[in-house]
Amino acid sequence: MGFLERAIRKGVSQGVGRAMGEALSKAIEPHANELANKAAQRIDEAAAKNEEYENQRRQNSAFNGAFANLERAANDYATQLGKNMKICPGCGETVTADKKFCPHCGAKLPEQTVAEGAVCPNCGKQNSIGTKFCQDCGTKLPAAVAEEQAQLMKDDAVMAEWDEKLAVYPKWTLGGKDYYIEEYDAGTFGFSARFATPVGAQAAVRQYREVLLQNGFRQAGQYPNIENLYKRINGTVYHVDTEHCFEGDSDCPQIYFNAAEPYGGFDYVKPEPKKQLELKDLKGLFKR
Repeated sequence: MGFLERAIRKGVSQGVGRAMGEALSKAIEPHANELANKAAQRIDEAAAKNEEYENQRRQNSAFNGAFANLERAANDYATQLGKNMKICPGCGETVTADKKFCPHCGAKLPEQTVAEGAVCPNCGKQNSIGTKFCQDCGTKLPAAVAEEQAQLMKDDAVMAEWDEKLAVYPKWTLGGKDYYIEEYDAGTFGFSARFATPVGAQAAVRQYREVLLQNGFRQAGQYPNIENLYKRINGTVYHVDTEHCFEGDSDCPQIYFNAAEPYGGFDYVKPEPKKQLELKDLKGLFKR
């Protein structure tokens, strides 16, 4: 699958890759494997005979050139297949171009086929499927615009879900994408958002803690810490846990919400230290 990973998956959406993978495997992969095996054998033989480095470099160069040709052929073939395919913005499945609504989820399908989504609206170039910007003029392609719009619609739907399930907590407005809310137990929820880098994810979580503090959440309990913040609303204590949000993916923090008091109670007050008896007090105890 190494050849197809480079020829299809690199820059091509997973939906398109799934739909075209089998066809491309049957049509192209056997030839690519044969070429790769022959090239590898020639390189091994050259190394075994202790030939000059330049000869090995030529062998590698020849293989890379042949691979590039096959890669272009695979992309051309994918474009031909894409002329009769659409991708559902709702579930990501691929369907034939004649459909108007997705047979898998019922969502309205785009007017453009996969191949048409890669045609530049500015200069008319047919770009490789999966390309986001025109290779000739740099214009953002229709497929990339549609993908962004579909992502925004999904994230907006999750934020509407927030209003229903997490209304007592400050709403997330700190970026990321692929928003998701999951209910674990009754009243316990997790929210996640994916970022381009772990650094961006960590910065967003720190900013969300600041938002919580500004909205009346605070450290509480016997062991207060900034990663667990609480607020009492109408007699109920609400808890936001950011302590464990990076135990999964470093670029996709998971923040947890539930109604629970901290250890020791929300209003925990550290006891006053016991007063030490001084020497003069001890003397007084033994007076008759």
